Amino acid sequence: MTRSKTSNPVRSVARVATCLLAVGLATGLVACRGDRTDKRPRQFFPGMDDQPRFKAQDSTEFFADGRTMRQPVQGTVPFGRAVLVGDEPWAEALAERDELVRADPLAYTGRNADGTWLAEIPESVVVDAALLEIGQSGFNTYCAACHGYAGDGQGMVGKRWSYPVPSFYDPKYADRALDTGKDGYLWHVVRQGVYDAQGVQKMPGYAHAISETEAWGVVAYLRALQTSRTGTLEDVPAREAEILKQKSPAPQASVAPEASDPDGGDA
Repeated sequence: MTRSKTSNPVRSVARVATCLLAVGLATGLVACRGDRTDKRPRQFFPGMDDQPRFKAQDSTEFFADGRTMRQPVQGTVPFGRAVLVGDEPWAEALAERDELVRADPLAYTGRNADGTWLAEIPESVVVDAALLEIGQSGFNTYCAACHGYAGDGQGMVGKRWSYPVPSFYDPKYADRALDTGKDGYLWHVVRQGVYDAQGVQKMPGYAHAISETEAWGVVAYLRALQTSRTGTLEDVPAREAEILKQKSPAPQASVAPEASDPDGGDA
């Protein structure tokens, strides 16, 4: 005599309920696809979603100088973004660490120990073709609109400005005997902008977009532009000088007027 197997009614009900719940969730998810609503999204952490924050180059009454961008507080300890282990090349990470540590005060302040501006780019910054290309890119992106690609103050915006935009060929920006002509001062202007005697900002700073090293590249490129105006063909290497001579237009010889017949006919 065999004994028939009977299912557990409680277990059967649980299985049916689970299946119905899964079908309901799937149907609800499909039904919501593509729907639009004017209701605000649910905020599970409103303190994080709506926390007050400052935007770059914005103003605030919280600080005495009215600026939102701040220098690191006294005692701030820099650290790296990656743990360097093994034998892999870490050039990029090491460069980032150098920018965080800022071990060389000259390269990251543009000033000497006594607070005066550096006359020249510090020795810790390697000025080579790569840095000049970085400087050219930064200048063309952030400076050329006002100062022009040649640095003569004739940019598209500069021509329409309410007052003349400075030209970097002005002796005040080329003579290192003057504060305004020192590399450290120009570096500071690239990063922090220019303010007049009343504290009104005349030029914005680009520290949010240009790092300290990139700003030195912009200064180096400015010096290259200035040198291009004062150099002569004798300063160019012989091979390049010959190419320039070939590309230069030849002087046109003066052409004597054709003689004419006194009676009005051609000779």
